Amino acid sequence: MKNVIAYFILAFIFVSCNIKNEEAVKVPVVAVPEDSLNTDTGIVPVKDTVSLEQGLRKAVKLLLIARGSEPGWYAEFFEDHLRLLIDNGTDSLKFEKDFSDINEGNSYDMNLKQDFKNPGDKIVKVTAIDIKVENKSCTEEGSGEKREKSISIKYNGKTYKGCATAKIN
Repeated sequence: MKNVIAYFILAFIFVSCNIKNEEAVKVPVVAVPEDSLNTDTGIVPVKDTVSLEQGLRKAVKLLLIARGSEPGWYAEFFEDHLRLLIDNGTDSLKFEKDFSDINEGNSYDMNLKQDFKNPGDKIVKVTAIDIKVENKSCTEEGSGEKREKSISIKYNGKTYKGCATAKIN
């Protein structure tokens, strides 16, 4: 009797987990023309998920990743912009600026000021940050990992310190 009950339970599990191919989620496949591949970097342009109506956009190289703790923050420096998450992700900023020289020399100092506008082009907020990157060995507090650069970012009267790396996979 136990074998019969076990058989029915096992059969029920197999049948209930079976999904027909028609019910499975279909993933769209995007064909990228061969001539759109950047042969220097091997990067294929991708669709901008924020505004798909803009179509394919130029692939932008990630130059530096930085992070710190107490409070947690994370920054990605691209050739033409900076994405910054601060206070454990409660605040997010994007600065449009040329950062192509961030890894050159022994140190990098920049004071950025950017106006943020609402849809009516009325200035809502003026934001300023100070960035200082030094080629000085650094150990991340949270993970203990060694990085080749130290960084500090000053925003809204707070200084966020951490480590940075230009060694991007």
